[in-house]
Amino acid sequence: MISYNFFSLSLMAGTLLPVAGFVIILLLSFLEREVNILEIENKRVCLEHDLQQSQFMQLNQQIQPHFLFNTLNAITSLGRLGRLEDSVKAVENLSLFLRYNYMEKEPLVTFEKELQHTENYLRIQKTRFGEKLQTVIEIDSKARDTLLPPYTLQTLVENAFKHGLDKKTGQKILKISLHRQGNWASLVVIDNGPELRIEDSFPSKGIGLENLRKRLEITFDMRTELKIQRNDEMTEARIDWPYTPEVKL
Repeated sequence: MISYNFFSLSLMAGTLLPVAGFVIILLLSFLEREVNILEIENKRVCLEHDLQQSQFMQLNQQIQPHFLFNTLNAITSLGRLGRLEDSVKAVENLSLFLRYNYMEKEPLVTFEKELQHTENYLRIQKTRFGEKLQTVIEIDSKARDTLLPPYTLQTLVENAFKHGLDKKTGQKILKISLHRQGNWASLVVIDNGPELRIEDSFPSKGIGLENLRKRLEITFDMRTELKIQRNDEMTEARIDWPYTPEVKL
């Protein structure tokens, strides 16, 4: 004969087991849906990252040495004047400059590499202009180890020549300074070229300074700023970005 307790337990089991099964099914369905949402979100983040990387590399590839033909003409002139040693040095500097330009890079490079690359560019310009070109470089030791997007310094310096110093008669002055204030780094390039039309520095096709502005926005999640202004017959191009020191293993 079935006892009352056993009957009660059987009745409860018969009632609760279907409910428990239904709850388990709901939980499994919910967990599966959460996993699918996480997978979709992960794929979205990966696609967004790939898109940013693709856009970044596309912007990098748009930066071309506009001065190439002027440089080749200067080298040819040196050869015609019999200054073979100077022409060989100019070709070497041009080769180093172009090699850096066409190497695939990470989103951030050391300032030292940027400075070395830009100095190759300045040696080429020195070949063109000789003693008429005066350069001053001031680097804050507290900011020297910062990282920045590749071609940043090159872009600012190229802009100074293209829109200013190439059109300047007489003495040409170029000043480069890097300094740090707290968690922010600032890079400034000043030239004494003729008065600059600001709109010419931000062409609609995305080359030059506007190109650099976009790459800064892609690279950093925090605020960045790029501005250009005219002060005391000097044109100043300045960028501010989060100070990002190189991590040495």
